[in-house]
Amino acid sequence: MFIGFLTGGQLGSLKDSLTWAAENGFRSISVTAGPTSEFLNVSQVLSDIAPTRNLLKDSSVLVSAIGFYGNPIHQDMAARRVHKEHFMNVMEVCHRLEVPVITGWIGMYPGTIEENVEEFKKEWPEMVERAEDYGIKIAIENCMSNIAHRPDYWGKLFDAIPSKNLGLEFDPSHLVCQMIDPIEAADAFGDRIYHTHVKDAQVLWRKVSWSGVKSQGWCPHRIPGFGQLNWPDLISVLRRHSYDYALSIEHEDPYFGYQEGLLLGKKFLDKFVQGK
Repeated sequence: MFIGFLTGGQLGSLKDSLTWAAENGFRSISVTAGPTSEFLNVSQVLSDIAPTRNLLKDSSVLVSAIGFYGNPIHQDMAARRVHKEHFMNVMEVCHRLEVPVITGWIGMYPGTIEENVEEFKKEWPEMVERAEDYGIKIAIENCMSNIAHRPDYWGKLFDAIPSKNLGLEFDPSHLVCQMIDPIEAADAFGDRIYHTHVKDAQVLWRKVSWSGVKSQGWCPHRIPGFGQLNWPDLISVLRRHSYDYALSIEHEDPYFGYQEGLLLGKKFLDKFVQGK
């Protein structure tokens, strides 16, 4: 395993981000590339792949994944088409740049998990088949903004499309904030973890006891080591399942600036991957 971070332009251009990562000892970055992104303009890259390919080739820092966190099962069919098409284009970028993982969301359709699975079965087979053709892993983040946010739902989705090219971008913080055990979840689905967002979370129990879990701000996301996750147990589970890829810090900690937080997160994680 090695330490990286998620970025979408907070450090400047892609070149600036790779340079800063290298100067500060990070082995990788994962990048977001939405339809309006200028940080990694998907249309521009597809029209002329050489400049971006050369930039990545010249850097000592690996791009571990490219992601689009959209909604390919949107209830509005026009929005659904746009999000699905963009995801496919990002996958094409991954293929042509030899980035082995694409990250994103399943999406969310209003209704039950069964209704979401039915919509998933309409739209996702084509995307998964394309990933199989390209030899790319699709890693779905377990964020609560999409239907794939709970382990029992992961099982239903993987049963519906059992391809091993479809897996998880495991983010323990979202499980902490649902009162789900991240260690048990990682252990149960360890063979489907293809990328990570290493992010902690802190349950503010005094706020919960006063305002409850439907209030705002009771479970802020934190830099690794600043919340309540048992990181030795999580790293051990990842190792047990032979995960040997990026520990990509997603910085959403309200108490630290962007660069400061990434460096603090790396300092904490270094003890688990010393010398890697």
